[in-house]
Amino acid sequence: MNAADRSAKRRAELVFAAYELFVDKGYRTVVVADIVARAGVSHGTFYNYFTNKRGVLDAVIDHYFALIRERVFGRAVTGQRPQTLDEFCALFGRVVDHCYELVADEPGLVSFILLEATSIDDQVAERSIRNLTVYGDEATSRLKKGMTLGYLDPELDPRLTGEILLSILLSALLSALRAGADGLDQKRVRNDLVAFVRAVLEP
Repeated sequence: MNAADRSAKRRAELVFAAYELFVDKGYRTVVVADIVARAGVSHGTFYNYFTNKRGVLDAVIDHYFALIRERVFGRAVTGQRPQTLDEFCALFGRVVDHCYELVADEPGLVSFILLEATSIDDQVAERSIRNLTVYGDEATSRLKKGMTLGYLDPELDPRLTGEILLSILLSALLSALRAGADGLDQKRVRNDLVAFVRAVLEP
């Protein structure tokens, strides 16, 4: 392993240690000493990569938003090119299922990134919104393709509609976090959300 690889690995270890602590104890109660102890490094090593605790928080947010993107969208969307509204809705249903799978595997991740982190301060909220914008851009691109192919309503505003689809998926993640406490199980949530999307998108 060369020096660059070792440096990247050490930075990733610090980000992961910080993430675990933020999820377990809450961001505000964690100090840099906790992070270096969890990662098994010195304070000096920490400051080689980050200016302060806030710096590593930004890295955590960026890294784990990317992980959410990969877990929720990657397997369902990569290489998929819906040609009909039925195919588009089936793809959306698989994405909803992946929201539930992610929460089942990493409940603390979704709770921290979507709920706690965004309430820390305005800068964190803005960073989270910038990360979410990437998802909105992808949805907008897919909607435009569907309109071009003629299976989506051409009168829709693709950007606004993409943001609506993103909001729907956020509601799926939050419903998964509630684990049926709202009286809705995964199948009901998926079917209802897909039906809503179909009603919105069909020509």
